[in-house]
Amino acid sequence: MKKSLIIALLASTMGLPAGGAVAWEQCPVVTAAPASATMTLAGDPLLVNKTHKLPDNYESAVSLVTVKNCFGEKFQVERETYDHFLELRQDLLQDGIQIELESAYRSVARQRELIEELRATEGEAYVKRFAAVPGYSEHHTGLAIDAKIVVNGASVADYYGTQETLHQKMHRKLARHGFILRYPPGKSGVTGYEYESWHIRYVGKETARKIFLQGLTLEEYLAGGEETRSMKSKYGSAEYWTRRNPGGDTIMDESGREGLREAMQQKREFFVDMASYPDTMSREDIRKKIASAKGNFWYFEPEELYENGVPLSRTRYWQAVDNCDFNALPEKQDVRFALTTTRANLRYLPENTGWFEDSYDTHYDLLQGVALNPAEPLAVLAESRDKRFCFVETGNVAGWINRDAIAFTDRGKWMKYAAPEDFLVMTDSQKEIPVSDTLSLSFRMGSRLPLQQPDPQADGTWLVSVPVNDNGLLRDVTVRIPADDTVHKGWLPYSENNLIRQAFRFLGTLYGWGGLEGGVDCSLFTADVYRSLGLDLPMDAVDQQSVLPYSVVLEGMNEKDKRAAIARLHPGDLLFTEGHVMIYLGQDDSGEPFIIQSESSRWFPGEGEEDGPLKYYTRRVDVDDLRWYKSSDRACLDLIIAAASLHENTSAGK
Repeated sequence: MKKSLIIALLASTMGLPAGGAVAWEQCPVVTAAPASATMTLAGDPLLVNKTHKLPDNYESAVSLVTVKNCFGEKFQVERETYDHFLELRQDLLQDGIQIELESAYRSVARQRELIEELRATEGEAYVKRFAAVPGYSEHHTGLAIDAKIVVNGASVADYYGTQETLHQKMHRKLARHGFILRYPPGKSGVTGYEYESWHIRYVGKETARKIFLQGLTLEEYLAGGEETRSMKSKYGSAEYWTRRNPGGDTIMDESGREGLREAMQQKREFFVDMASYPDTMSREDIRKKIASAKGNFWYFEPEELYENGVPLSRTRYWQAVDNCDFNALPEKQDVRFALTTTRANLRYLPENTGWFEDSYDTHYDLLQGVALNPAEPLAVLAESRDKRFCFVETGNVAGWINRDAIAFTDRGKWMKYAAPEDFLVMTDSQKEIPVSDTLSLSFRMGSRLPLQQPDPQADGTWLVSVPVNDNGLLRDVTVRIPADDTVHKGWLPYSENNLIRQAFRFLGTLYGWGGLEGGVDCSLFTADVYRSLGLDLPMDAVDQQSVLPYSVVLEGMNEKDKRAAIARLHPGDLLFTEGHVMIYLGQDDSGEPFIIQSESSRWFPGEGEEDGPLKYYTRRVDVDDLRWYKSSDRACLDLIIAAASLHENTSAGK
């Protein structure tokens, strides 16, 4: 039987409808009086599973509320759990996702009745596989909820394909409201249950955050003891990996770092030194840059793309191309200088609307180059025909940016940001800086702002200049930033362990293609980490593979030789599969190599429809060994093709 039918079956055996065509506006959620005294959730979360029975006195003490979902179905839920479920529901509604109760509290007595009903209708084998023994069901706690997705007034089952499901989108928001996905994919050996995308459990916000960040189950969290519960589990913290690398705190002197920077720049075909940018550029050179940006998706025919869920017409495609105004450039163009005044998307064509490979996709916009930070120095080379976009170049990339996201200035003021004498570097994964009562700017790790004074002020703050858009022109604003560990004067000192510490600041961060949705993709993650230590990487994984001074080809090696080559790498080195990059952390006590990465998705063989593979969109920065499945039938280790390093004494050769 398909797993997506289990919930409907359980609902029907409990005398509840499986769903109906009720309009969203007609779906109020109504609460009733509590059924018993208030229950506290202090201490460790309650564990109920196939080997841990519900405490005998629990049912008499749990505080339940009786509620209705939008279909009029009645449920009982633990009071605090239900309050946070409503918060989660409201949060998801803002993203256009409606969730409703499908199942919640079930008494031990009712479980006994249910078992007999299932045994009569489905048989003993089904009962043993899917039904919990009375007293051993998490639904007895009132803290567990089966959530169903409602679309157009009707409940829809989850599916097991190669698309991100609405349930998977729900999973990413669970922790902020105190819930965990109780039976995640790949963990049936720990939980005793196969993947259930609908079954969520309330454990409290702080515990949920720790479980989510470390990719744990409730069983693993509780079994790990105080070390795991305090976020110091051996795989989920920078401390574990830096302790295993005692020589990793050796600081490279500034001359050594400068030598690395020069070596990396020489290996980059399109590296641009912004401080030495020319004042003029020929029409031919600008055309090449515009064509190169467009060329990032040249291999897609217009009919293979989708815009707003429908096929992109050839007419619409050429409208965007023509908006580049390719033929309006003068023979020689004066370069204008500008700064970004907000976080802004650099696009391959002058077009804001996303173009996607699939009609259902909303994440992987093929027009997206990269999200630029505020205060990014830009060389402005051209304008679009509709004057809404400017074609710009930075040190790493070139593309089109919305004109209202930049402020023009003269070269002298621009140089203060392009080559500051003293500057403050953002060292947290994301840093919010209030500029005024109405303006706050978001900076990713590695961003920098010019310092107005070389030392902190008496009140413990740094004085920095922040660019503001004043009718299209630059206006400097002085801002005070607390002198804490989220910023650093100048680049952080380079060491292997500092690379690891910086990488772990991103743990749990949302995966965002090209920086979309406020996240980082795999190569943007590695670029931000390295940049905070003063080393600029390209924004593309393929280019990152070629720019580090030392590299080695691992493709074609057998597993033994590949593991031996990886073991000789240094923590902080990069590992590559086709189009994907990861930061190497080291080996655990058993000799298993581990990585930290910004991961979009992974596969779970045997956990999908009809026991086929399941593609699960993790979409976050996580830590793992190399045994996770990157394709439907091959582990990441099998697919690694290369490693790249800053160090000569590795398995890598020049």
